[in-house]
Amino acid sequence: MNPWLAGAIVGCLGVPVGILLRRALRTGKYRRDDEVDTPRRGHLWVTIAVPLAALLLGRALTEAHNAGVAFAYCVCLPLLAALAAIDLDVHRLPDALTFRLAPVAVVIAAAASVATGDWFALLRSVLAGLALGAAYLILLLVSRGGAGLGLGDVKLAVGLGVLLGWFSWSSVLGGTLAGFILGGLWAAGLLISRRATRETYIAFGPFMIGGSVLALLAS
Repeated sequence: MNPWLAGAIVGCLGVPVGILLRRALRTGKYRRDDEVDTPRRGHLWVTIAVPLAALLLGRALTEAHNAGVAFAYCVCLPLLAALAAIDLDVHRLPDALTFRLAPVAVVIAAAASVATGDWFALLRSVLAGLALGAAYLILLLVSRGGAGLGLGDVKLAVGLGVLLGWFSWSSVLGGTLAGFILGGLWAAGLLISRRATRETYIAFGPFMIGGSVLALLAS
């Protein structure tokens, strides 16, 4: 299949998905009792990010592999967008979504292996998920202040590691580094503009997800 045609198909499918996802997020059902009265975000960016990411990812993965891999990986985009949106809103990654991401990622990796016949990649993806989750946990435990990480980030890392690991270990490393670079640049910008201090908590989940998506596009 032509890469741009594959991208256009999943991009068009992403439009109603993004709209429905934003509508679900605006209900605020993910908020806890102590978060109900805090200002709410509109999540408008979700309606743009989901179809745009689907278009670019669908084209890139079809060109590099095949349409089966592209379609499989686009399935994870709504879940990743929901996690990023919630973390931006309440600085929390819900267990209901992070625990769901890991098995969904394994199914996606398995579907990609079916589409390509590369079953070693599936084994690598599972090992990468465990390794990245362990690396984040160690960083959380041994770093001063937990390196700004939370247990939600550790759980998110497992699913992201599975998604990236199907392609290569370098994709796992690249996506991880990209997340830290994006987060560092954002934090530096806030400090320079005096919109935050060194003690300000910054949601890291969106940067982990953003770095992973960039790595997928480059894979």
